[in-house]
Amino acid sequence: MDYMPETEIIEPPKKTRRRPVSVLLTYPSTNDVALANLGFQRVYSLLNQIDGVTCDRFSLPVGWDPETSQLKSDQLRSHDLGRLPGDFDIIAFSISFEPDYLNTVLILKYFGIPLKRTARDRRYPLIVAGGSALFINPEPLADVLDLCFIGEGEGLAERFFDLVTHSDWDDPRQFLPEAAQLSGIYVPQFYHPVYEKDRQVALRAEPQVSARVERHWVAEDSPDLCTHSEIHDEVSTFKDMALMEVTRGCIWACRFCTAGFIYRPPREPNLETTYNSLAKVLDEQGKGASTIGLVGPSVTDHPQLLPLARRLVAEGKKLSFSSLRMETLTDELVDLILKSGQKTLTMAVDAPSERMRDVINKSASDDFIIDKCRFLTEKGILHLKIYSIIGLPAEEDEDIDQFIRLVENIQKVYVEACRKRASIGTVTISLSPLVPKPGTPFQWHPMEAVTILKKKFMKVRKALGRLPNIQLSFGSPNESYLQTYFSRGDRRAMSFFEEYLANGHDAKAALQAAQPHPDQFVYRQFQKKDFLPWDIIDHGYFADFLWQDYQRGLRQKHTPVCDTATCKICGIC
Repeated sequence: MDYMPETEIIEPPKKTRRRPVSVLLTYPSTNDVALANLGFQRVYSLLNQIDGVTCDRFSLPVGWDPETSQLKSDQLRSHDLGRLPGDFDIIAFSISFEPDYLNTVLILKYFGIPLKRTARDRRYPLIVAGGSALFINPEPLADVLDLCFIGEGEGLAERFFDLVTHSDWDDPRQFLPEAAQLSGIYVPQFYHPVYEKDRQVALRAEPQVSARVERHWVAEDSPDLCTHSEIHDEVSTFKDMALMEVTRGCIWACRFCTAGFIYRPPREPNLETTYNSLAKVLDEQGKGASTIGLVGPSVTDHPQLLPLARRLVAEGKKLSFSSLRMETLTDELVDLILKSGQKTLTMAVDAPSERMRDVINKSASDDFIIDKCRFLTEKGILHLKIYSIIGLPAEEDEDIDQFIRLVENIQKVYVEACRKRASIGTVTISLSPLVPKPGTPFQWHPMEAVTILKKKFMKVRKALGRLPNIQLSFGSPNESYLQTYFSRGDRRAMSFFEEYLANGHDAKAALQAAQPHPDQFVYRQFQKKDFLPWDIIDHGYFADFLWQDYQRGLRQKHTPVCDTATCKICGIC
């Protein structure tokens, strides 16, 4: 090597110092439910892979209920390291479902952390949150949270924590102005709602931030599309089950379903890679899993599903599905399900009549549904679960009557097929009210009145409750009302949360005390020109795409499936 004079020696650049950051990842439900949530486990794994970040976890104790006024000191400690919440720099909530907003504010109360972000200073951790509920509509919690992650965690978490660990700060709130410049990061303090009378008409952004926050999503060919459970513990709701993601997003574009819209474009992970990674984690932890839970909005759409199912069955695993679409069920797949030991299948009818299925963009005639139930029962499926929504746009009493006739015909073919094989189980009919979700074509539509929904449930119960081998299950209209309030609400939901914490955790009383009254969110028919509180989120659609699809639904017209290779209808691809 040639000699270089000392005066010409070039020093290598010094590495930027990383500031260690501690995060308490919090799931606002009990620990068994937390461990059954794939998103929570995914984020826990992602954060612990980032240099400079130590991520612990917290969830509520099994057996906890909302009437609990306080937790014991040992129940407040993190699960892995046994640290108190105040010892962490950041408390990050993973929120998949709007009803968990109640538990989120309760946990802050347990932690001794002020509910309002404006009441917190350097003595308190930064309070952040992510999860599908947040990137549907973050506004009900916008005065609670310091920062929201808008979109999928992969890539977004790494960019944010790279900023945090390379910033000098005494109070984590000091890096919020810089964080607000990142795509997918929403810092509510830089946005100010504008009200006229009792309605919000705008959300004004300060000059240094974007007018809207772009949802972050992971590309189809990214190695980050490899998601499976990381913590395998016997306290999980799904005992002896390991979970893996099969599809992200959905091609079918059912108008009520968030997964078909806020997770666009639909993507298909490599199933062999994902299962190999899951098997490696299980082996390293010395754990076994008798059942593999295949998770996704419509797992039977994945072209690699059959090869994976063959492999799992050959390994002696039981198959469990988060969803099965009737149109894509094949002879071989049903045979593999049965061979694995599974005797129960759930099918989503999604709407009570053929007319209503046109409204939601689902093509399935009553005859097709009946034939599919006959096929499954004759193949050997012992228990059928059939799910539908009621309270859909333009729904009438005749649609409920048609649903009753559909179930009666299903019961006939089910009993007939069971009689031939000399064994019979049950057909469970589950009905839930429509919760009109932001980010979907039904976001403008009001929830049907609780009183009307209860009458429809009573009608179904009276007609079908007498049928043998039929079990009925009804979602609570009152709980759906609360969920709709959280889905469609704005920052004034703070009045609800404050009353809820003050009155001993009585949600019904808090709804009556909330200002403005929740009816103005739940039962409001939004018009095309109306400002929507969740308009702060930019999902990437063409401006009028969702509204046009809503109008197609009201006319009972269909929209093509989401084919990313050819379709340009929504504007994302």
